[in-house]
Amino acid sequence: MIKLMFQSGKYVICRFREGHNHPLVLVKNREFQKLSRNLTLYHKQTIINHLKLNIGASKTYKICKKVANGYENVGASLLDFKNFQREVKLLIGDADAEMFINNLEKLVQSKKGFQYAYHVDEGRNLSRVVWTDAHSKSAYLAFGDGVSFDPTYGTNKYCMVFTPFTGIDNHKKSVTFACALLSNEDEESFIWVFEKFMDAMGRKEPHIIITDQDPAIRNAVPTVFKTARHRFCMWHIMNKVADKINIITRKETDFLSRLNGVVWNQDLEPTEFEAKWNERHTHKRLEMESNNSVLKTITPLSLESHALTVYTHEVFYEIQEEIKSSMCGCGIVGYSRSASLEMTAIEDSQRSKTFAVQYNALTSDVLCTCKLFERIWLICRHIFWVFSNKLLKTISEKYILTRWSKNALRGPIYDLNGNIIENYDAADESQLEMSKVWSEFYNVIFVVAKKEADILRDLQRVLREFKDTVEPAKEKMSKRQEMEMLIGCSTPDEVRILPPRHSKNKGSGKRIITSKNKAIEKAKKPKRRCGNCKRMAYHDSRNCPEPFAKHPPEEDESSDSEQVDYQSV
Repeated sequence: MIKLMFQSGKYVICRFREGHNHPLVLVKNREFQKLSRNLTLYHKQTIINHLKLNIGASKTYKICKKVANGYENVGASLLDFKNFQREVKLLIGDADAEMFINNLEKLVQSKKGFQYAYHVDEGRNLSRVVWTDAHSKSAYLAFGDGVSFDPTYGTNKYCMVFTPFTGIDNHKKSVTFACALLSNEDEESFIWVFEKFMDAMGRKEPHIIITDQDPAIRNAVPTVFKTARHRFCMWHIMNKVADKINIITRKETDFLSRLNGVVWNQDLEPTEFEAKWNERHTHKRLEMESNNSVLKTITPLSLESHALTVYTHEVFYEIQEEIKSSMCGCGIVGYSRSASLEMTAIEDSQRSKTFAVQYNALTSDVLCTCKLFERIWLICRHIFWVFSNKLLKTISEKYILTRWSKNALRGPIYDLNGNIIENYDAADESQLEMSKVWSEFYNVIFVVAKKEADILRDLQRVLREFKDTVEPAKEKMSKRQEMEMLIGCSTPDEVRILPPRHSKNKGSGKRIITSKNKAIEKAKKPKRRCGNCKRMAYHDSRNCPEPFAKHPPEEDESSDSEQVDYQSV
């Protein structure tokens, strides 16, 4: 029993009976109390990091549960995780685009060679942005002879189109030159992106640019790229062939293989292409040797040994195949000489065709009618046959393109003013040291976890003492300051750039399912018996293609038997 003392305004216990005493909260339920739930900086940073990876609060909570070895050890509830994630999104709010541009500006200040450009519409909404860095510029200088521009990737929230500029490096792998986000897929937007891309790359045009067959891109490319050749993506063309041809031709089992043999044959002249198309001859494709982990030569030629030291692995395998074919599948069928020019007719048994190789003994210039070097800048088997016949030990430097060599990216990087950019790929020291500390901390935890529990308590005590020394008592940060510190960007006091409008670009908003994909999906489903046609099929009585059949009601056998027995009686 307690009593309120009016003089002091306090409660005083005047009688106590232990039998009436009981715990207010059970020990097993203590974790659900507000005082026991607290989001630490570790929890908040984990939520933000996972949010950047499109991982929601629920999955983040499960991950923390796995790390803490149980929900009761997390220290917070799922609702706490969701509330903090909501607060972060509310903090960003309409400043999303402004903070994005501010982050790009920070990269300009911290990373040498980083460059970006953006455009806002009449309503101050962000509509276009393009960015690149020194590493991408270096890749473009080395491998920018061919560029692919593919505006087919959509983003989630604002439905902006992500459009990367990509190419092929000296390892035959994809490399990114620049990236862009567009709200509209119109001619004006594409011209703007191409212009900013050219400005970032010092107005150096590629030899060829590959895009899809969008009319807006088709008009924008020649407006900006004056000398580059514009080509459509062959994959898009061949992928739509099955939907464009008639069903009878499509059912021919070898039609597509014969079609590919004609379309992908690079040695055909236009007249030969028409003839091959009409005749529909089948071309056999060469078998490539499997890649070995250790490179080795397969011929005694010094040319192959020299190529091994010059080219990257992927390119060397192709050169090696050409050298082998020059020894096993090529032979001379004609020869003529005029002054310093030598003309050699080489028969290619694998292609059943004769090619002419012109060699200048004075300048060591060589040309072949197969034009493989002009297409992909790699020496063909016919030229290798002439080189081996001339007993050449090495490949002339004029025929070793830097983009295919091992030294393609070892040169300095220059900015638009011709100055060398130093340490352009240097990482943030604080982030680098933090990752090392985390790695070392986990290593210590795994070692200590196998010891006694007292060692873990000592480790906790040491960590608390160290925290007190590096972070003395001071004013507590506000929730906004804490979240800004965690996301690495401050929210602006005035929003000058509004978020992009929800884009409605070309297409239906979802992927159009082709007849081929419909057939594939249908084949995955099991057949069922139709109640109308009584056949096993991929439909039922509601969508049966046959007219609805009125079946007579089935007779009841049991009633018939009973009637017979009754009459017999």
